[in-house]
Amino acid sequence: MKSMTGFGRGECVRAGTRTTVEISTVNRRNAELVFNLPRELSAAENVLRDVLTPKISRGRATVTAIISPSGKARSLLDPATFRRLHAELLQLRHSLHIAEKPSLADLVRLYAGTAREASATPPFDSDALAHAARAALRALEVMRKKEGAHLAKELRRLLSDFCREVTAITKLAPTVAAKHRDAMRARLAALSPAFAADDERLTRELALFADRADITEELSRLQSHMAQFRAGLTSNEANGRSLDFLAQEMFRECNTIGSKANSAAVTHHVVSAKTELERLREQVQNVE
Repeated sequence: MKSMTGFGRGECVRAGTRTTVEISTVNRRNAELVFNLPRELSAAENVLRDVLTPKISRGRATVTAIISPSGKARSLLDPATFRRLHAELLQLRHSLHIAEKPSLADLVRLYAGTAREASATPPFDSDALAHAARAALRALEVMRKKEGAHLAKELRRLLSDFCREVTAITKLAPTVAAKHRDAMRARLAALSPAFAADDERLTRELALFADRADITEELSRLQSHMAQFRAGLTSNEANGRSLDFLAQEMFRECNTIGSKANSAAVTHHVVSAKTELERLREQVQNVE
């Protein structure tokens, strides 16, 4: 099991250039890739998309990429460049017969333009970018699997609590009709002491109630859903959507049981079961 939340960073250093890719993911119902790239790397989006799309099946992934020199930072001022620029200006002054000598301000302006050209972002290397993206993916997968392990543990605990409530409902189910029969007889006896316990009308009424209050089918479907959910917790596939669907179906069955059973004891356990399901569904939203 993998969580949809995670972060990964990857680098590739080649020919004096460092390519860095970062991926951060959060919860989303479907897969969504968002690229936060500088203008000079806008053409790199297709390369990154080809690498990431097959690996991110659910969640919103924000991708950033940076290309920078990999060597040590150079001094902001290069005396050799200043000397070269000064010599070129003197030569130009002489050839154009300009009387005014070049000032320090002239040299600084020329040097600034030269420095901007030298520090321009180098063109990106598609192979290096893909390599850095795959490294970021591996780091992301490690974090998502680690978070997923915690998710699976919590989901097992919540499912166990929910199963305990379903077990209690299953044990109470056969007694619902009997308690309704006893209550009806008591009310009728209070109205008419001569009431016959084997009155045919009472028998028919009890049969109708037993049919309406029968929750055997709902309990059977709940057992099936719980078994599928438990199996899904050990799956290697991205099955967050199927787990979410099963949780919704279990919630629906609980609602049906609560409306059919007409029993305070059963209703108490249904409320507790739905509370556990709400917690479970919140956690399932994080599963890829």
